[in-house]
Amino acid sequence: MSVTEEVSFDKEGNIEHFPLFRKYFDKLFLSIIIILVAVLSFGIGRLSVAGNREAIKIEYDPSLSLENSLKTVNSKIKNSTQSVVTSKNGSKYHYSHCAGAKQIKEENKLVFASASAAEAAGYALASNCKSP
Repeated sequence: MSVTEEVSFDKEGNIEHFPLFRKYFDKLFLSIIIILVAVLSFGIGRLSVAGNREAIKIEYDPSLSLENSLKTVNSKIKNSTQSVVTSKNGSKYHYSHCAGAKQIKEENKLVFASASAAEAAGYALASNCKSP
């Protein structure tokens, strides 16, 4: 079995090594250059358009401020009825916004129209519940 090798000579008569590589390398190099130029041109074109867009405007709406929303919440609490909730089995009463009122089962809830009515019935304000 014999292996043949194709040999080519350059202009000076010397043997060229890897003639097929040199033949395809020139075409590959030219293709890569064309692709890079195309990608760079596209990128530069996109960057040039970015400055012509409409500016983003940030506007302040005073009705959305924290102070106004807190005033709204406080007024809703003050305007609501001051009913209190207690458990049949307990000795403390809770305002309806307190966490303790939400933990009482529906079948055990007793509702009083006011804190004074609950106190008259012998209930005391829960220590973790503050009056509004």
